[in-house]
Amino acid sequence: MEVDPHPWRSAIVLGCAAIVGGMLVSMVVPVVFGAHNWWIPGDGWRSLRAAHYVPQGTYPLIYETGTGHDVYDAGPLLPLLLAPVAAIGDLFHLHESYPFPRAYPNMWFVFGPYSLASAIPLLYAVRALATQMKIRTGRVALQVLVLLLVFVPMAVVYGHYEDVLALALLCLAFRDLFAARELRGALLVAAAIAFKQWAILAVPIYVVVCAPAVRVRAALRCVVPPAVLFGAFLALDYKWASFALLHPPAFPIFGHSALWVPASSEYLSDAPTRFGVVVVAIAVAWFIRDRRDPAVVMTALGCVFMSRLVFEPVLLSYYLAPAVAFLLLGERARGGRGVTNVILAGALLLSFPLHPNRLLWWVWAYALGTALLAAPARRLMTRAHAPVAPVAPSAPAARETALTV
Repeated sequence: MEVDPHPWRSAIVLGCAAIVGGMLVSMVVPVVFGAHNWWIPGDGWRSLRAAHYVPQGTYPLIYETGTGHDVYDAGPLLPLLLAPVAAIGDLFHLHESYPFPRAYPNMWFVFGPYSLASAIPLLYAVRALATQMKIRTGRVALQVLVLLLVFVPMAVVYGHYEDVLALALLCLAFRDLFAARELRGALLVAAAIAFKQWAILAVPIYVVVCAPAVRVRAALRCVVPPAVLFGAFLALDYKWASFALLHPPAFPIFGHSALWVPASSEYLSDAPTRFGVVVVAIAVAWFIRDRRDPAVVMTALGCVFMSRLVFEPVLLSYYLAPAVAFLLLGERARGGRGVTNVILAGALLLSFPLHPNRLLWWVWAYALGTALLAAPARRLMTRAHAPVAPVAPSAPAARETALTV
């Protein structure tokens, strides 16, 4: 019996609304406010610049896109997806806003709708995961919240479409995990890492929630493919790839620099504090080991990704978007409405454009982050000590039909 007969319908409708809304925000709203240029997220052009190397037959050189804030430092899969757009731009000699800014780049008529369409797989993945977690009502409302609190910061404001796709793949991976298709889900985790490196933070939790018999194979499938892929780029173009992948830059001028970063800093090439998030991910995974309760797993993921609030040298709003998504899913999985989470997350995200006294801003951000995590963390600690329910082995056919989407 189908539990979600139309899994794509709302994703497509809301995704088309996201495309229209994103294009209006970038092209029409500036005219209303009297601006003499379109409002297009600059980071998106770096991804498209890297994509031009694919139709030109120089895919291994995608990290030779520039220096400083122009460098492309995400995973190598997004340029492959953007290659058709780059080819169209080359064919019709369309203008981009890179390396020199343009007020009205006509490439945006192609690049904009194509990239904003990444909302569709994200919204589908959120619904599919919610369905697998036995959430039967309010799924459209959940998709709308993810669209506003997650997709908008990632894609509309900053143009990081690789983050959108990485999050979508993680949602599908945990959908497969809860459906006892751990090894297939592990490959989706690997693909997510190949889009954006932060997805590796989900690996410890994913592995410990797998059935003991497949944990080693799941771990290998999660990390070996992206390690080989990233290793290939490092081997073929070490000078540029190592700078982008091993020493990704951070720019305090574009975000909120941590209190331990000197206020006069304009450029950071290394951020060892980021390894603190990895330690948190391992610790949380050990704490919830063997738990397959979706509410616990989603809450644990939300706590791990929200810890970036503490360890990032420069914080941008889209860094916390995955945490918001997983905390919302965890709250809905336990039967809550998530109103408090929405209010706190919205207040935190809306505070990013503000730049008052640095200490004052961080006190406000930490207060909101603590309030957002207080109840989920308390429930996580309580449930982590509950008896572990045995997981009945599934036949191959049953595994494939555990979720009809």
